[in-house]
Amino acid sequence: MLTAIYFSFITATSVGYGDVLPVGATRILAVAEAVAGLLIFGLLIAKFVSYRQDMLVREIHSVTFEERLDRVQTNLHLVVSELLAIAVLCDDGAARIERLGPRLETTTLVFTSELHAIHELLYNPQQAPDEPVLGAILANLASALNTLGEVLRCLPYNLRKSPALETGLQTLSALANDICADCVPQVYAPALTTWMDRIQQAARMIV
Repeated sequence: MLTAIYFSFITATSVGYGDVLPVGATRILAVAEAVAGLLIFGLLIAKFVSYRQDMLVREIHSVTFEERLDRVQTNLHLVVSELLAIAVLCDDGAARIERLGPRLETTTLVFTSELHAIHELLYNPQQAPDEPVLGAILANLASALNTLGEVLRCLPYNLRKSPALETGLQTLSALANDICADCVPQVYAPALTTWMDRIQQAARMIV
């Protein structure tokens, strides 16, 4: 019985039987050594796999984070372009002024979505963005808020007071007011905090 158990363990651990066959209590020691060797080998493999897995996860997160930043910058450019187009139409009277209200409401919804992403980036970052990239995002955000303020000054009072637009502007203002040097939990370079303060000032002009 003991011999059968011994051969079963040695076979299961793939150690091999060798030229010398242990007898008696030494079989227990041989089985223990075989199992310990298998465990150590398994731990080494698991450690290597875990290390490679962590590297792959970090690379995936890094790529995803960079794509998210690129998407935010692209969408902010689109928001600014749309606001500038609305401002031109409003100033020139090239379109019926009533049509600009719904168009501005839609643009405000997109703007709010991107501002949520920037707010999340500053308050709950997955990783710290590069300073030039963050500076470009904040500069675009300040430009978008200033352009929005110009559009609002051009619109008639009754269009500015539509419920959908008012709600969107209040949300925008509240989110942008949280972006300031003294508000965000992390410490940023002076150039970035200057943009943050400009964003807060611009936010106060849209409500």
